[in-house]
Parts: sequence; structure tokens; C-alpha cells
Amino acid sequence: MKPRRVKTGEIVIGKPLAASIYDDDGQLLLKRGVTITADDIPKSIGAIVFEHEQPEALDRTVGEERDGKKSSDDGAMPHLKESPFEQLALLQFSLTALLKNFNTEKKFSSKAEALAAIVEDVCKDDEDLALGTIMLDNLSRYSIRHQIHTAIVCEVIAKRLGWQPCERHPLILAALTMNIGMLELHDALHSQESPLSNSQRAELQVHPVAGAEILQSLGVADETWLTAVLQHHEMPDGTGYPNNLRERQISPAAQILSLADTYCARVSGRDYRPPLSPVNAMREIFLSGKIDPDLGMLFIKHIGIFPPGTFVRLKNGEVAVVTQRGGKTNCPVVYTVMRSGGSVPIVPPRRDTSASEYAITAVVPAEKAGVEVNRYQLWGYGVFKRTKAIIRKEEKILVSIPAKLLDIRTITTMDAAIINLNESGCTLEILHEAGGYLKVGMSLHMTFKILTFIVENVTALVKNVQQKPDVLIIELKFTEISEINKENIRTFIKSQGHST
Repeated sequence: MKPRRVKTGEIVIGKPLAASIYDDDGQLLLKRGVTITADDIPKSIGAIVFEHEQPEALDRTVGEERDGKKSSDDGAMPHLKESPFEQLALLQFSLTALLKNFNTEKKFSSKAEALAAIVEDVCKDDEDLALGTIMLDNLSRYSIRHQIHTAIVCEVIAKRLGWQPCERHPLILAALTMNIGMLELHDALHSQESPLSNSQRAELQVHPVAGAEILQSLGVADETWLTAVLQHHEMPDGTGYPNNLRERQISPAAQILSLADTYCARVSGRDYRPPLSPVNAMREIFLSGKIDPDLGMLFIKHIGIFPPGTFVRLKNGEVAVVTQRGGKTNCPVVYTVMRSGGSVPIVPPRRDTSASEYAITAVVPAEKAGVEVNRYQLWGYGVFKRTKAIIRKEEKILVSIPAKLLDIRTITTMDAAIINLNESGCTLEILHEAGGYLKVGMSLHMTFKILTFIVENVTALVKNVQQKPDVLIIELKFTEISEINKENIRTFIKSQGHST
């Protein structure tokens, strides 16, 4: 979405506002859905509004379908939360304004913290969508979108490392401001094919120091924030800059920021060089030997070799877009955007890539996919919004939890590992010799521990059994589970940063 100016005639007295509008600094003027009065007209004309990929009708019918609420008698719409796409568009616009005018900004820290909160909110609401923007968003200024994409990856990885929100917040702030010392150069290098000049190389080498000094001059005092900016180009082998630090001399926040920065740069490409596929980007990073291997493995596990936003070709010849990471890194959730014959479906069908027919056979470069996608439709927002019940049914969070199974008919117990989980069911890995006799339709009892809770006496139905070389993948649906156990699962999911 791109910002544009509100025109005369778009704001009508007595009508609900079709989209939120902002001033030139990204501050909210009027919320979407409010009824316009005569006093609102002067400040509305010439304000900023963001174009949607699919306009959201704000008539009474759509409002009722979307929120399950009726409009008030005076025609005003109920409070509507901005979609993650709108939040990210606002973030791009506001970060551009903040960094452009940082020399004269009196409230730099507080405004930057408000922008970091947008990253946190979007990742909490829909982490897969947030990651998907890294692969699909190339509209805004490169230096701005790159820092936002890096911040998203930092939030995802730090969360998986168990960092608390108060620990992740300064890391996000560092990502959003890491290149404040070289914004113009960053944009220039994005399109420059020739080697760096001596002056460019010198500016590049000192930009972490310059960035940290600028932030300090603007009143930033948080050590994690400042140190991450200062050290985000240091390497564990001592070949980084500006201070050639090694291994533990580099702060944990800077290590995460460096990896996220490098990954996002690789998959974004340049004007003169196509982007790398995520798996090739990760391979390059690993082969460089310049990252902590444990951090790299966690990165691959939780970002995935087919992260959201990736175009892929399926075994049946269709081209699809990944919208959610799956229980296995090579089996994400995808939606077909082009059929094998080249036609584009009006409603993209969801495909199960764990099924042989829809297995992923290749990554398709976005520029060669030959189809434009509607992100609102793929992720289920705006007029395409899916109900919460559907979203909960589709999404299971990635976990690794030991579990004990009991087949009460034969009094057989089995050890297994839960690899994804929600309150309706889970998917397990189990050794062939332990569960080779399990069939669809069988009933099992299971017990497992999450946080400090013991989830026990849960009855589950076998819904699917997949044969893998070393293990069986068993999909279970909970058929008898207490409300206490359901609540404990919901609490666990929320603790992992997912909304229920």
C-alpha cells in the first residue's frame, strides 16, 4: 500500500470515514469508521490515507459480517482495528518521516518506541503475515523497508530464544534505527552496480559508530539499543567492523540483529541483482562461517526454508504462495495463485504440501511467477477476513514437547514428540517400532507437560498417519479434553507470542 493525499469530495459530512487518515508525521488524525462532522473537513483535506490492495467496503452489511456487530443508529461504525497491512504501511510512512527529520525531532525516543510497538503488535497478531511482507513488499524506500523487515525477523527469533517483551523491545528499536548513520548511502548502494568509491567505503565502515552517536545525541540511553547498533556488523571470527570484536565480545542482541540484517538483505536482492531464495540465502550465510551455528540452526527452524511470502511450484504444476509455516520446515501452508494451465483462480485454494500431490518441487522467483497476488485475500483480511474459528483451526504453533500415549484397548504406552499444537489437536512424531500399528480412526489417551501444567487424560482421535523414513507423523484431534486443559493450552500458546 502506498500513501496518498485525501482529495476534496472524499470526506463527506455525516458519512463514516472509509479509511483512517494521518498527518505528515504519521500521527492519527481520524480513525476509520468515525462519522465526519463539519469540523473534521479542514484537517482532512490533504491528509494522508493508505491505498488498499482490495478496498474494504464499510457499509452496514460488511461491518456486521466482519465484526459481528451492528452499526449504531447514527450511522457511525463500531471501532475497527486496522489490519496488519495498514499498520505496516503506517510504520513505513512514519519511520521515513522520523528518520528524515531526526535532527529536529524533540521526541525521537518516544516516537521510535511507538513504531517498535507496531512491529510487536503485528507479529503478535499474525507472525506469518509479518514474515510474508519480507518476501512480497518492495514498494517503499529500500533503506526503510529493510530496517522494518529486519525488526520483524529480530522479534521472531528473540521470541523463540525465550526473550521477554522488555528484552525484545530495545532489539526492535535497534533494527529500526541501525542505519540512521547512512540512510542516503544505503539507498544509493541498493541500485549501484559499480564498486564502492573510497568515500563510500569509509562511510560504510563508520556508520555503526555514527549511528550510535546520533542516537545518543537524540537522548537514547538504552545500552542494549545503542550496543546493538554499534556492533551489528561485528563477526564472531573477528573480521567485522568497526572494532573487530570476537564471539562473546559481541552482545547477544547484536548477533541476532546481524543475522537478521544479512538474511533480509540477501532475500531482498538489489536493483541489479535478483534476490536469493531463502534456502540459498541461508546456505550462503552458513558457508560464510561468520555466525553462531546454534543461532543459525534456530533461525532455519523458525523462519523455515519456505518462509511465508515465498512463491513455490507444486508437484501438480501449480504455483502457490506460502502463507504459514508448517509443522515441518518443508511442509508449509500454501494457497495456489496459478493453476498448472496458467489460469488464475478467483479464490486461491488452500493446499496441503505434506500430501504427495501438492509437495513443493521448487522455489519460483517472484519476478518469474507471472502473477500478482492480493495479500488481503491470501492472509484473510479486509473483505476476505476469515473467522477466528477458521484461523484457530488452521494454525498450530511449532513446538517440541515430549508426550506419553496410551492405547487403552491393548494397554500399550508409547513415547512421542508433539511438533505442533493448538487447543483442538496436535501433530506427533513417533518411532515406527512404537506406533507402526496406529490407524486412522483409533482412539488414544495422552499426557504431556507445558510450562508448569500437566495436560492429562486427554482423549484424541487419529485423523491421519504419514509414513516417513525414520518416523511416523500422526495427526490427532482432541475429542475429550477438559476446559482446564484447554485453558492451559491457550495460556501456553499466548506465552509463545501467538494470539488465540
